[in-house]
Amino acid sequence: FNNFINSNLHHNEKCIMIAYNGEACNLRLLWKLTQAPNSTLSMPTKIKYFLDPINVMKTYKSCVLHPSKSKLESFRLTTVYHHITGTPLQGAHDSVIDVQAQSTVVTSSQFIKFIDKSQSIRSIEDIFSRCDKLEMTKKMEPLRLVHLPWKEVSRENNITWEPLGIDSYEGAEAGGRCKPSSKIMEVARTTKS
Repeated sequence: FNNFINSNLHHNEKCIMIAYNGEACNLRLLWKLTQAPNSTLSMPTKIKYFLDPINVMKTYKSCVLHPSKSKLESFRLTTVYHHITGTPLQGAHDSVIDVQAQSTVVTSSQFIKFIDKSQSIRSIEDIFSRCDKLEMTKKMEPLRLVHLPWKEVSRENNITWEPLGIDSYEGAEAGGRCKPSSKIMEVARTTKS
């Protein structure tokens, strides 16, 4: 993907990723794959912007594809394509056909005048709020890093290893050190006997 983007754009050109309903699904997945700890994958640096046609249709009430004007049953690509072209989309969910249908929607006279609006083409960095990014990062982080040096157990390398007591989760002494909470300590200090 990186090679394709880099070989089809000049060094100073930027690119817009267009993904139908992508903000809800595809972009989150791409962000997770490319931002995960120790990931070898990366988002092409030339892709700076993102456009989700569904977001545009839902946001701008003056768009003839907005539900208040078009009376569309849904924002499914097949439904919007049929509304714009007057013909059913044959072969939906085939990636090439879906890309062609998405291109038809985005370049249609009903849609194209909304491409330059503030909520249409947005910086990829601005798609997710700071809280969204933190939440996704938290979910991607391992709970505990693997100890170093890591050695796989095999027949030749039969290593036994026991976690320290504080890291153990078995038996009466399991987990971290138990002690009264700060609230209990405060109550105990301030309570008169």
